[in-house]
Amino acid sequence: MKALIIGDSSSLPRKSIFFNNTYYAGLKKHIEIENSAITNNSSYQIYTNLDSFLLYGYRPNTLILNYGIVDVYPRPYPNIIYRLLSCSGLLPKVDNFLKKTSLYYKLGSFFKFKEVEINAFERYSEGIIKKLLEKEVEKIIIIGIIKPYRVLLKSSIIDKEIVLYNNVFKKLTKKYDNVSYIDIYNDSDEDFTIWDGYHYSEKASNYLVDKIKEIVLND
Repeated sequence: MKALIIGDSSSLPRKSIFFNNTYYAGLKKHIEIENSAITNNSSYQIYTNLDSFLLYGYRPNTLILNYGIVDVYPRPYPNIIYRLLSCSGLLPKVDNFLKKTSLYYKLGSFFKFKEVEINAFERYSEGIIKKLLEKEVEKIIIIGIIKPYRVLLKSSIIDKEIVLYNNVFKKLTKKYDNVSYIDIYNDSDEDFTIWDGYHYSEKASNYLVDKIKEIVLND
């Protein structure tokens, strides 16, 4: 069996969680698996660039989809402004100022700017599943968006929005027999995330290793 992770930075190492403590590293001890996740990956990017995320010819039996927080994350400015700030190199400075003054999440909650609105999120997510099934992927595992903790709790809308986006995943799981859903939202606690409230801690990684092993090894 060959498996592949496609998603955002959730499965990647960072300062607060070393590579050996990611769920990807944990799974490598038990199954043949690769990881093509990238930072800031959204459902739109995955849908439009699926072949590249499949590593141009790598054909896994099992596909693990781990995205959603980028789609729903509350931003203090619309996409056009975000891209302009990013291209100009000013984005880190503006972000840091807004976060230090606590305006980042307040503006994000007020304006409700999101990378991908929920109707488009559902369309892209189903499109991803259809494309994967057409490529004869036998099993698709969707990891739900984690419940927001710590920093993200400063956003008054994010928790309700995440529930709605996770409901899209649950709906697709019921529609397609080959799709399984891991409900990390309801199974988690505040120790499941690092300081930012949405990237996985070692505890969450261990949880995901157990859940994914249960699905792929017991089928």
